[in-house]
Amino acid sequence: MSKADTKPSGKTLSDFRAAHDRNVIVPAKIKKALTEMEAEHPENWEYELDFMRRASISQTDIGTFRPQFANHVVETGGKNPKKVWFASAKVAEKARGK
Repeated sequence: MSKADTKPSGKTLSDFRAAHDRNVIVPAKIKKALTEMEAEHPENWEYELDFMRRASISQTDIGTFRPQFANHVVETGGKNPKKVWFASAKVAEKARGK
């Protein structure tokens, strides 16, 4: 086996951030959950609590990172408004009535 056939040893800064940086980990979990939802059905949606379970993230994390994914979130009206996550930003926009 030549040197060209072996992988370089060691880990990169990107590897470190993916393992330890919440600013990388949580958005990746959210993106993965959205992708899974869309694979199930393009118009798929879930209430935020169910979405948090799917993504395996906490209330603190969802509150912190929700603004990055605002185009996927619709807030219902009424006495007890709920946040609803849509797999597709385009479908969320339609749900908002825009």
